[in-house]
Amino acid sequence: MTTALRERSWLAAFFACLVVAIVYAPGFNGFWHGDDLPNLHRVYAQTQQGTLWADTLRQFAEPVPSAGAFYRPMMMLSLALNYALADAHYAGWYLLNFAVHVANTLLVLLVVRRFAARYQCEATWAAPLAALLFGLCPIIAEGVYWVSARSDGWVTLLSLAGVYFWIGGRTSVATRSAYLLPLLMIPALGFKESAAVLPLQMALVAFAWHGTLSRSQRAAVIATFVAAGLFLAWRAFLFGNAWHVYTPDAAGSIALHVKLWNSLRSIGPWWSALATATPLLGGVYIACCAAGIVLLAFARPAPQWRLALALAGASGGLAIATLLNIGAMSSLGEGGRLGYGPVAWLALAIGVFLAQPPASVTGSALMRTAANVVLALAAVVGSGVLIANLRAAWQAQESMRLITQSIAPWAASHPGLTMLLVPENDGAMVMARNAQGGIVLAPIQSQPYLHRVVPTL
Repeated sequence: MTTALRERSWLAAFFACLVVAIVYAPGFNGFWHGDDLPNLHRVYAQTQQGTLWADTLRQFAEPVPSAGAFYRPMMMLSLALNYALADAHYAGWYLLNFAVHVANTLLVLLVVRRFAARYQCEATWAAPLAALLFGLCPIIAEGVYWVSARSDGWVTLLSLAGVYFWIGGRTSVATRSAYLLPLLMIPALGFKESAAVLPLQMALVAFAWHGTLSRSQRAAVIATFVAAGLFLAWRAFLFGNAWHVYTPDAAGSIALHVKLWNSLRSIGPWWSALATATPLLGGVYIACCAAGIVLLAFARPAPQWRLALALAGASGGLAIATLLNIGAMSSLGEGGRLGYGPVAWLALAIGVFLAQPPASVTGSALMRTAANVVLALAAVVGSGVLIANLRAAWQAQESMRLITQSIAPWAASHPGLTMLLVPENDGAMVMARNAQGGIVLAPIQSQPYLHRVVPTL
């Protein structure tokens, strides 16, 4: 790569990250909602009692107290660190989600670029386009603007970083960096159970690899299977089940293929609800994404097409595992955070497909050019859907702010007990669900009001 091309490549990377940062920047003026409020109250109370770090470290040996089977000690640690560093200032908590998302956007770009280099392909423009398709994807916004939905972002960050080091370079030191893959997977498992799918994703990548894998690459993939096996055994010890996260419902005995079909059928209503504010743009966005992928399929770029298919399979496999676990997507449009990882892997697949193969390789340059144009349009249209969704989220957060600010003056002017009706959701935006108690307790309130104001959904 020439110096001029290298400079343009890094300029494109900076531009992609800057655009994503600008779109999400207004979120610093947001407010707590949903699980944020009880999480905030919990770390506040633990700090007041002097047990914050002891209680947080205890989470590494026991499950999160809830109706489900949640074991997420790294998530709990991130919340404790957030309170220690930013106190009860929302912007300081949002900063971590914001930084992780921008970092993931950059990692998508870097991983695509490194994959392309291993196949002697040029990804100067393919890599930033893949990064923008991920960073501006409206589906995954919930994983950024909702503080308590950060687990998926962290799992993606650690997974992509592990993949980047696993690919390695041409030096012996870079080759040995493959061992960072299983090491980074361990904290990822502590953020969310979905990280246990990473070994299967990497097995697909290894199977499609062009050329011979190094000894360290093979050993690293094997080590991820060992880590996942130990993690699932630990979950089985804690919960009596290795995989299920949510409490099984009455249909828990339903056949697996029927459950998957029901889950897939729920995606249409879920997307319609998510794109309620921009139905036309939402339809155009899906059409552009589908058309771009079809054009790439006809282009059949070689030699990297097998790797791109493996990455697409890794995306689809993670999506299917998620759907089988939750049963169905919400018809309200909530749950986009669950698509964070699958969208990142799909962006990798698209970026690798888009990479320009060596001049000696025959292929349809016209199809590839058309795919670039259509997918660039998808990124632009998707940003419109995203901005509309973010505005709706921030409006819902502002409503939560007004509710909490009204409690103290109401209690001061109205003696006796008040029942406060609060919204569970505002469309796709979670508002007071799981947060009823938190809105009348410190540190959101200067003093607790639960004896005077009883919130109910």
